[in-house]
Amino acid sequence: MKLKNKIAIVTGGSRGIGKAIALTLANEGADIALFGIHSDTMREAAKEIEEGGRKALALETDVSVGAQVNRSVKKVIDTLGKVDILVNNAAIESIQNTIIDLSDEQWAKEIGVNLSGPFYCMRAVLPHMIAQRSGKIVTIGSIAGHMGRYFASGAYCASKAGIVGLTMSVAMSVGKYGINVNVVTPGPIRSTMMDAFSEEKQEVVARNIVLSRTGVDTKMGLPQDIANAVLFMASSDSDWITGVCLNVAGGILMG
Repeated sequence: MKLKNKIAIVTGGSRGIGKAIALTLANEGADIALFGIHSDTMREAAKEIEEGGRKALALETDVSVGAQVNRSVKKVIDTLGKVDILVNNAAIESIQNTIIDLSDEQWAKEIGVNLSGPFYCMRAVLPHMIAQRSGKIVTIGSIAGHMGRYFASGAYCASKAGIVGLTMSVAMSVGKYGINVNVVTPGPIRSTMMDAFSEEKQEVVARNIVLSRTGVDTKMGLPQDIANAVLFMASSDSDWITGVCLNVAGGILMG
């Protein structure tokens, strides 16, 4: 029970990687607040968490709207008493051949969810974490933010690169309060986002993965791989780590 008596917010926590993260944190003792726009799946995930013996809140929240984030964070504190962990997982991705095909609207949407969303969530929880002089913030990045990726839009790559700079800036400014701020960087993961790609595109995306493991019928990583890394960053095991990117990418991104 590495997270006994902890309260965690997980954005986009109702399916795919986000759900794996939420369930993993709950299994280690945390009560969970889910932020997202998919009400049905959030309620289902919350029910599953509660069936496992933990408290759960499902709060409809568009993380790209600062006022909604502020409202939901206040609800978490009013209901559950505090916020110990924030996991910025919510993200969207589109596919364009070049930025010539990327509309103003799609650019704004992806930057809004993928980069402004974590900014709004960090800004909303930090006064509380500073007051309690502790906190763990983990944002889900992407190898696309470090090296660009086939089929990922320019907006997605830019937003994930921005996460790295934002994380380092926040980590430097709040470290004196005992708050850890880090990024977990997935490579290709068998998830709802990846399932939107054709088999041919998935093969191209996974081509440079160097790791393999027996008993797993996929060359890609699994949502649980990311959840395990987030658990490490959210627990006391990472108390002397801040401002870093932990690559969980099967060797496709090294260093």
